[in-house]
Amino acid sequence: MNDQILPRGEQTRTAIVQAARDLFIQQGFHRTSMRQIAQRADIALGGLYNHFDSKGEIFKAVFLEYHPYREVLPVLQAARIATIEEFANDAIRRMIMALQDHPEFLKLMFIEVVEFNNLHISALFNTLMPQLLGIFQTAIEPSRDRLRPIPTLIMLRFYFGLFFAYFVTEILFAKQAPPEFREGAVDYFVDMFLHGVLRPEGAGSGSSEPADEAREA
Repeated sequence: MNDQILPRGEQTRTAIVQAARDLFIQQGFHRTSMRQIAQRADIALGGLYNHFDSKGEIFKAVFLEYHPYREVLPVLQAARIATIEEFANDAIRRMIMALQDHPEFLKLMFIEVVEFNNLHISALFNTLMPQLLGIFQTAIEPSRDRLRPIPTLIMLRFYFGLFFAYFVTEILFAKQAPPEFREGAVDYFVDMFLHGVLRPEGAGSGSSEPADEAREA
């Protein structure tokens, strides 16, 4: 949003949240002081307290305003849903593209988990889960008669678990790992979501390549 069209108070609040985000990512929550945030936002310390009572309140604002759900929800809503295979492929690629330039999300998550004991995630869950569940239910409905009788919430949890496993391991290990750690990784993740890791009984050893539908973009 263009800062020039924001009221002055909103401009100041935005500057505080942006400054705090940068400092939290660079040096962590505990090593960041209210004074440093005020200096980075180019306001007086007293002006900062006009908007936030504590550093914890500032972190809550940072976490909620920079949480990846703001990127993920729109791309999930735009994903193709003709079949479960199409959705699984399209959605994960859209999420990767949306978040690949935001590795700082992991640092904010670590602060949330370690310092705040998931306080803000718990509050966010009640808002996000109905939206995510609605998207997922719509996506799997065309393929409902082909699915095993697994609760939809468990399938949703598993799918997003696979995505975050890919996202986190890509950030943490991909640069140091051998080529086979990355080659075709997304296809294999989707294939394992759709088919698991065991061959059907009676099937030969065959190829280790992911199924055709898991290679389609």
